[in-house]
Amino acid sequence: MTTAFPLFYVDNTPYSQDDCDRIVAPLADSGPFQNPATCRLAVCLQDTAHWLALCLWLKPLGASVLPIHPGTPRQAAKTLAIDTGCSHLLFGDNLRDAAPEALETPENPGQAAGGELIQLSSGTTGKPKTITRSWRDIDRELTAYVDHFTEAQPLTPVVACPVTHSYGLICGVLAALERGATPHVVTNLNPRFILSRLRSVPEHLLYASPTLVSLLIRILPPSETLHTVMLSGAPLPAPVLNQLRDRCQRLCQQYGCSEAGCVALTANVTEPGLLGTPLPHVSLDAGTSAAQPDDVMITIKGSGQHINTRDLGYFDAHGQLHFLARTDDTINVAGINVYPGAVEDVYLSYPGIREAVAYKQADSFAGERVCLRFVADAELDIDHLKQWSREHLSPHQVPAFIEQVETIPRLPNGKVSRRLLSEAPAHTLAEEVPA
Repeated sequence: MTTAFPLFYVDNTPYSQDDCDRIVAPLADSGPFQNPATCRLAVCLQDTAHWLALCLWLKPLGASVLPIHPGTPRQAAKTLAIDTGCSHLLFGDNLRDAAPEALETPENPGQAAGGELIQLSSGTTGKPKTITRSWRDIDRELTAYVDHFTEAQPLTPVVACPVTHSYGLICGVLAALERGATPHVVTNLNPRFILSRLRSVPEHLLYASPTLVSLLIRILPPSETLHTVMLSGAPLPAPVLNQLRDRCQRLCQQYGCSEAGCVALTANVTEPGLLGTPLPHVSLDAGTSAAQPDDVMITIKGSGQHINTRDLGYFDAHGQLHFLARTDDTINVAGINVYPGAVEDVYLSYPGIREAVAYKQADSFAGERVCLRFVADAELDIDHLKQWSREHLSPHQVPAFIEQVETIPRLPNGKVSRRLLSEAPAHTLAEEVPA
C-alpha cells in the first residue's frame, strides 16, 4: 500500500486512489471493459477492496453493475447474473484471478444512459425483483443525503454492513466520499474487532444492522458509549430502541426503498417509527396523523417517478414522517386496524421475552385475527401470559393464538416475513394455545 492519502480503509488496511488504479489496471482495454458503457456486469468478489476499486472505476465510465454478496456460490451468482440480464460475470477471490465470463442471456434488457446500479428487492413480499437505478439518480440522492445529513460532516463513517447492498455502498461508502470523508469498511464482523475500529475513530458514524448494534452494546464496557449510530430498515421495538439510545451519543434512522434509495432521515430517534424529514430530492405523501395514516408515496423530483412504498405512515405537526406498519401486515379486526409493532412492543416488555412477531390469520367472525409467536429465555406460563395480555392490550389487539417457539423464521436478508407466517396452513396452529 502507498503512503498517499487513503481513499478508504478495509479493516486495518488503507487504500489510496493510486492503489485502486493499480487494482483495476489489468482490466483496462480488455474484454467487455473496452467499451464500459455497453457493459452489464455481475460482480462477486471475496476481496472487498477490489470490489470497491472496481465500482469506483466503472461508475464514471457509465458501466452497469450488479454487486453480489461475496458469500454467494458461483452457480447461484451466475443464475442471478442471467436473471438480471447481465452480459458478463466476474467471480473470484479478487481481480487478479477473476476473468469476466460471457453469459447467454435471453434478451438485452437495455439500460439507462450513463449506466446503472442493478439490485434485487428484499423479497419480503415475494420473489426478489430486479431493480435498476441510474448512476445519475444515485448522484442526486448522494447530494441530497449529504446536504440533509449535516450532523455527519465531522464524523468518520464505519461501515459494518455489506457494501454490495445499497445501504452500505451508497449511504456508507459513496456518501462518505461525497462529503470528503474516509470510510472505514469492516469485513471482520467479530464484535470485539468492530469495537476496536470504532475506538480508533472516536467520532464515528456507524452503519450496521440493528442486530449487530444490539450485540455491540451488550459487550461494550459500561463506561463507554458509541458516538453516532445509523439504523435502517424496519423501526426497532421500543425496549430495544431505548437500550440503544442509552448507549449512543446520537441515534439516527434513515428510511427508503430499493427503487428510490434513502428518502427520509432523522439524526435524533426519540420514539419507535420516527423516520425523520424528507430529503430534498423527493417529495413524500402520507397520512395526517396516527389516527389517519395512509400509504407513504414517494415522488422523485428529477424524474417525476411515483413509488407506492406499501408502508403505512403519517406526518406529525413538525413535518416528521412516522412509520406504523407495512400495509399488507396491518391486521383488520372487525373493522379496527391493529399494527403488529404496537402488539410486539407490549410483549417485549414482558420479563424474559426476547423476540416477538405479531401477524394475521383469516377469521370467519372478525375478518382477521391477531396471532403471536415469541422467543423467551425460559418456558413461560401461557395462561398467565394470556391474562397479562388482557391487562395491557385493547381487546382487538389481544392475540387469538399465542405460541412460544425456539426461533422465529427469517428470510435470507434477516427480515421476518409476516406474510409467510400468515399464509401458513391452518393445521400449523393446531398446537397453539388459544388466548
